[in-house]
Amino acid sequence: MEVMGVLAELTKLATQAGPASPIMREALLAEAKRGEKYAKTIAPVNKTGKPHRITAGYVDEPGDYRDSIEGLVLFEHGAWRGRVIARDWKAHMLEYGTTHMAKRAILRRTAGYLRGTRS
Repeated sequence: MEVMGVLAELTKLATQAGPASPIMREALLAEAKRGEKYAKTIAPVNKTGKPHRITAGYVDEPGDYRDSIEGLVLFEHGAWRGRVIARDWKAHMLEYGTTHMAKRAILRRTAGYLRGTRS
C-alpha cells in the first residue's frame, strides 16, 4: 500500500468536510433554519391584529418582529458560522427588556434549543 496515496486521500477528505467546506455550510444553514423556525414559534405577536402607531409616527404591523427573524450562515475567520438574527427595530427591547416591558429572550432561548438545553 502506498502511504503517500493514502495520506493524499485523507487530506482530500478532510478538506471536503472541513470548517470552510460547502458540506459544512449546508449543515450549518439547515441548523440555522431550524433555529429560525423555532424562534418564530415563540416570538410575540400583537394579538389584536391591529397596527400599532408609536409616538414617532412609525406604524408597527402585527408580526413584524416574528417576520424579521432569519437563519443564515456567514463566513468568518476561515470557517462558516450559523446565526439566527432578528432585524426588527424592537428586537433589542424584546430580547433584554425595558423599564416597562419584561425581557422575552427569544434568541437566547433559541440558542438553548439548538444546544439541546432549552434554557
